[in-house]
Amino acid sequence: MRIIDRYIFREILSHALLGLGIFTFVIFVPQLVQIMNVVARGSGDAHQIALLFLSAFPRVLTFSVPIGVLVGVLIGLGRMSADSELIAMNAAGMGLKRILIPVGLLALLATGVTLCMTIWLGPLSIRTLRGLEERLRSTQASFEVQPRVFNEQFPHLVLYVQDVSAAAMNWHGVFIAESDGGDVSRLTLAEDAIVAADREQGKLQLFLHQGTLHESQAQGPEHYGLSAFGERDQAVSLGGNNSTQAPELVNSERPLRQLLADKGPSATESHVEFQRRFAFPAACLVFALVALPVGSRPRRGGRAGGFVLAITLVCAYYIVFVLCAELARDGSLPIWLGIWTANILMAAVGIALLPSMEKLGGESWFSEAWMGVTHWWRRLGSKEKPKAATPGEDFDVPQPAKTRLRFIGRFPQVLDYYLLRNFVFYFLLLLVGFVVLFEIFTFFDLLDDIARHRSSYAGVANYFRYLSYYLMYQLAPLACLVSILITLGVMTKNNELVAIKAAGISLYRVALPLLFAGVMVTAGLIAFDQTYLPYANRRAEELHSTIKGLPPQTYFEPQHRWIIGNDSKIYNYQLFDSDRLLFGGLAVFELDPQTFSLRRRVYAERAYWEPRQRAWILESGWIRDFQGGNISRYAEFRVMELPELNEPPSYFTREIRQSSEMDWFELRNYIAKLRQSGFDVARFSVQLHKKLSFPLIAPIVILLAIPFSILVGSRGAVGGLALGVGLAVIYWATAALFEAMGGIGQLPPILSAWSPDFIFLFCGLYFFLRMPT
Repeated sequence: MRIIDRYIFREILSHALLGLGIFTFVIFVPQLVQIMNVVARGSGDAHQIALLFLSAFPRVLTFSVPIGVLVGVLIGLGRMSADSELIAMNAAGMGLKRILIPVGLLALLATGVTLCMTIWLGPLSIRTLRGLEERLRSTQASFEVQPRVFNEQFPHLVLYVQDVSAAAMNWHGVFIAESDGGDVSRLTLAEDAIVAADREQGKLQLFLHQGTLHESQAQGPEHYGLSAFGERDQAVSLGGNNSTQAPELVNSERPLRQLLADKGPSATESHVEFQRRFAFPAACLVFALVALPVGSRPRRGGRAGGFVLAITLVCAYYIVFVLCAELARDGSLPIWLGIWTANILMAAVGIALLPSMEKLGGESWFSEAWMGVTHWWRRLGSKEKPKAATPGEDFDVPQPAKTRLRFIGRFPQVLDYYLLRNFVFYFLLLLVGFVVLFEIFTFFDLLDDIARHRSSYAGVANYFRYLSYYLMYQLAPLACLVSILITLGVMTKNNELVAIKAAGISLYRVALPLLFAGVMVTAGLIAFDQTYLPYANRRAEELHSTIKGLPPQTYFEPQHRWIIGNDSKIYNYQLFDSDRLLFGGLAVFELDPQTFSLRRRVYAERAYWEPRQRAWILESGWIRDFQGGNISRYAEFRVMELPELNEPPSYFTREIRQSSEMDWFELRNYIAKLRQSGFDVARFSVQLHKKLSFPLIAPIVILLAIPFSILVGSRGAVGGLALGVGLAVIYWATAALFEAMGGIGQLPPILSAWSPDFIFLFCGLYFFLRMPT
């Protein structure tokens, strides 16, 4: 390899590694939050945490390595073209097609790495990650138990806990209903419980204190067992741990031979996965083929333009891939054609553009179209109305004071519009690009579940539509950070900030419109979180449960429903007809709020609402009263009205929402009610403060990005991207760690939610006030 080949290879390799780091981080954010939760809770040792960290990378690298190749070739060759290095090579007699050697070498190396991920490391990492999650599940399960929520993640039982301590090791008011497939056969109530995780057995050991055990038979209601205990141990098994057989491998975990040998009902999905494992590595080659002629064309915009073009091409490729893969899955296209269509189209475009490499003075149809779009965008908003000349005005006399007032006077001015236009362009571009890339990765992550549970196209499309709103909310601060670094980095590299300072304008004045944009982003995020986002999160969670094959309210028997009533009552029913206001298989448990013992148990085969009496009429059932650990009364009935069942039908049709599905005021009122009842509200309090602290990070990161963008100005957009990703990694890791610590009571909620903001604010003020203005 010649010196020129090594030079070009190093140039594109450095930018490829940068693109790889950027897109890997964007896709890796959810795994980072999960790892921080494990660290804060102490659920795993250092080896398990490191293994959890490493096992998440192969799946991410399957997507980010081809994107890194595209970014590296586009930006690397774009920089050489902008500095006229490619023209010098052509003038020295070296054809530009010689660039194929270093570019092809990089593409082949990336193809080998991606092929290693898809064939070997990817399936191995997924199997390792699932096994590690199974081992950590017993430790994490106690933290996942939410108070005043019927936890149905355990097989054959429903667990309800009145209150959970911050450390999740002490439960107060424990209600365990075990089922054998029919009616509730065993009911355990305890005033308190100490929870310990058994990692070896994959169970939770509950040490119950002061409780009762109720046993009944659905066939004979007169047979009923009751026993009181002071201390009792009970093991709660976690799903999948007691199985003697190895869990069935999903397609993403299976080796190639099993996928190819599959001839059963899942043969189509197996063959789709088989073709996909070779199509993704081939994307490195076709991306390099397209980026080679496009990146070598002289264009305005430098590295920033290359990054914009890279995001556009990546989004186009994966959108075509997803659409054609769905057509192959439902039989509209042959499997090989559906999976390889995106590669074929991209390769055809690259081959068509290759001849234009030797014509530096000419313009291909693609470059002409791209230049037209960029020229239109640059002209948008740059037109100014000509200033009418006043009588007697001397145009030959310079007026420096008037020119200065035009910039540093009232807000906004032309300079402000220029800065805001560039910021908004990069902000929208990065936000859309990040959201699309994350959704594409999520789609392939859910591909096996979509095929296994035959999710409808409309349901999947709606899930990703609602998920995009959540992603926009979460990724908007990151887009703000990187947009500022790119905007000011490019201006610094082009000496625009030097010209502004030479005109007597302080950089503090330059920062004004950018900080204003950050405040507007914060206001928009807060307004969005108070209006539409809670509904979108609720719909996304419902559709995600459907895609994953999870029942909406129960784990073992989907026809059973559980709900908390007024005055310490628990309702369980097999059927509720909201149109006829009718219950089927209704059971009511009335509890003592002090000792959490059962005072009355009622069962009715049928119950209907009588609007004139405003009461529930129970038919064909029985009632038992308890006192002092004994049955004080038992009676059967054909028809009965119980006044204490005072919940109207609308009570059973109301929605149950989590903190992300409530706005700030709803969550505050919910916390106030729980606090008045003496419950631990640490987790909800952290989320309440984060509804304000998270949006406010937008102007804070802008304040921090302004001085840093000047430091990396010589590297332009690429330096801004690299620094933005580094700062984002620090912020997200810090925020996730503080949030996890606040949720388990190691920090006050207000401190855990606001600490990352204050840390970055102090750093931003320090560097902002020290930058040369």
